[in-house]
Amino acid sequence: MYPILATLGLMAATAAEPPVFGAPARLFALPAINEDVAVEVLGRSRVALSDFTGTSPDRPSSAVVLFFFEKARGGPQLADLHKLQKQWSGRGVQVLGISADRGDLGALSTWLEGQRLAFPVLRDNHGVVLQRYGFTPADLPLVLVVGGDGALMAAGRPEAYAFSAELDQQLAGLVGR
Repeated sequence: MYPILATLGLMAATAAEPPVFGAPARLFALPAINEDVAVEVLGRSRVALSDFTGTSPDRPSSAVVLFFFEKARGGPQLADLHKLQKQWSGRGVQVLGISADRGDLGALSTWLEGQRLAFPVLRDNHGVVLQRYGFTPADLPLVLVVGGDGALMAAGRPEAYAFSAELDQQLAGLVGR
């Protein structure tokens, strides 16, 4: 299919059972680092995957892009995700950034504020959600695409040079143009 897709079993580095394509995505709820954006999108600062999948009749989505990153690994791709959110939001796509950065929340928050993102960035500083999907920080950056019905549709470690094009192709296949 598309280069962004990868076999999760080959990427999984932890003892957690890797998720299966087509199976329900593993649900989570995390606090937003950029609370103002989360409040604008949802009306609250704690964001759950179920807020955007078929399990939520209030905000159904056609797809949810989960981007796991650390500032040093994947941080530069946030600008591409900002453009993607603007481009696809009218078709029901929601981007959620999930930071695995540890340490000073203030410094991370200030850095994110400077990014001026149009999507919530959540904090998974203990790597709990990352581990639930069967990955470790060594696997970052990592993209998971969840369909509007809550099923895991794609996963991969995007190459920076082709990140936008690959993700755009994947969404076009799920959502249509």
